[in-house]
Amino acid sequence: MNATARCPGSCGELIQGFVAGRECLVSCTVNLFSEVTLEEVSYFCKEQGPKKSREALTKSFEFFGLSAEDTYNIEIKVNSSIPAGKGMASSTADIVATIRASALLVGKEIDHAEVASMAVSIEPTDSVLFPGLTLFDHLEGSIIEPLGSAPPLDVLVLEPYETLDTLKFRETDYSEVKRKNQDKIEYALWLLKEGIRTQNSLLVGEAATISSIVNEEVLQKPKLRSIIDCAKKAGAVGVNVAHSGTVIGILIDNAYTDAERVKRLLKREGLLKEFGRVYLCKVLV
Repeated sequence: MNATARCPGSCGELIQGFVAGRECLVSCTVNLFSEVTLEEVSYFCKEQGPKKSREALTKSFEFFGLSAEDTYNIEIKVNSSIPAGKGMASSTADIVATIRASALLVGKEIDHAEVASMAVSIEPTDSVLFPGLTLFDHLEGSIIEPLGSAPPLDVLVLEPYETLDTLKFRETDYSEVKRKNQDKIEYALWLLKEGIRTQNSLLVGEAATISSIVNEEVLQKPKLRSIIDCAKKAGAVGVNVAHSGTVIGILIDNAYTDAERVKRLLKREGLLKEFGRVYLCKVLV
């Protein structure tokens, strides 16, 4: 018996920071996926597979009233196109896909809030698990606010060579810096909501750009201001970042420009040297 499920990754976040006194985020979900297959086998494989997926499998079985021992002969296979260590929700996608595959394997149903609660108990979790853009308290899971679907957007992913150990990064407490910028993030959230309500990509892009600039006080990105200026000149609607990662995204509405034009101008200005890969994704929600 086996079961397969998948979860998308992200190109960082559209916004992240304090909202009404709690740190929240809205992931920039893209068409990169982690696919997890669980298969019952005849041999013992308690330690097999990624550690976080194994933990998610165990927690899932316990949630469904089964024992941890019932997972010992279940093999985990992860097939992911999401780069790791860049702030692209690779761990969240692995965990969430494992939880969903676990439910399928045992013939149970589980809703998004239950998946979120389980995932947050393992590590801070991106909002890619939800079916639309969602404001999410990624640390405790206490806030889940569906926002709706973004207007059609592409994102030019600027993926650097460098990775970031997210858990180690979170050992430093940046809450005071983030709390200081709460008004800016709440304004960005208002712009994002208006952009979604009116399907105005310019407002969505402006919200993301504000949040990316605010985050420079927490985690700087090389030449971010120059990238923002260049992207705007090329007709992009905005720039977003991984707030606890290294990736940068250029948000593109094809009504205004196209990815090749943006990429050409960035290259001409010498702004792509820091990045190992530059490629196009679609914003999924």
